[in-house]
Amino acid sequence: MFPSNDANRPASDIESIVTLCVRSLEGADQLTRHSLARLAGHILASSQVHKAPPPTEPKKSGKQKDQNDDEMDESTTPAPAVHVPTPIMPPENMLLQLSSHFNKTATTRKTRIGIIDFYATLFSTLGPSFVEANYALIVKHLVTELVQTPRSSSSRYEKLLVRKLVEYLLRDLIGVRMLSEQGQIGAIQELSGSYLKRWPALIPGQVATNPLTLVIVLKEAAALLQQLGNAPPPVQVCRTVVLLDIC
Repeated sequence: MFPSNDANRPASDIESIVTLCVRSLEGADQLTRHSLARLAGHILASSQVHKAPPPTEPKKSGKQKDQNDDEMDESTTPAPAVHVPTPIMPPENMLLQLSSHFNKTATTRKTRIGIIDFYATLFSTLGPSFVEANYALIVKHLVTELVQTPRSSSSRYEKLLVRKLVEYLLRDLIGVRMLSEQGQIGAIQELSGSYLKRWPALIPGQVATNPLTLVIVLKEAAALLQQLGNAPPPVQVCRTVVLLDIC
């Protein structure tokens, strides 16, 4: 998906480029905003490329090897460390690059909407497979880092704005365009198990789902059920579970 040299890009470069893109949103026209979203989406998606393995030590010549062997004792040489492929940034850190700017007090409404375009382009660039595999992480990030923050809960206007923006990502982009039928079933199970079952809090020590989050989750679960329509038995089971959770 990305050039091989993306594996050598440090995380600090990604953060700097995203920051520049966000700062450029306020005075940008529509065409420029679209270009900024493409750049930010690509650079953030490239953070999921595995880091390049460390360079291997050059092989020693026969003479050098003999000299080193004479200096070494009879102890065995330790085996070389195995390189474990890891992304440049964990997915949760990648998403935090956007939410940190979204929640700043100085961020204007125009810029916040532009950041949502960055999210949309990022998810589209990563593709349906990534989104399905990380659906739980994405939902948790959106409701925790965007919906339930002090900035987003400061007024009725802010609550409605953020809810509309998050619903756009979950419904219009991910739910309609990116999830397969099996992905939709998994999404219903995730929303039901992680959010709907936690409201109201009946078990001592259990924390109830935030009301702002609950509204978004209920609407998305209902939309997914309607989207599946006359579905196979597994979906019918999900439908029953969701209805029981709501009741």
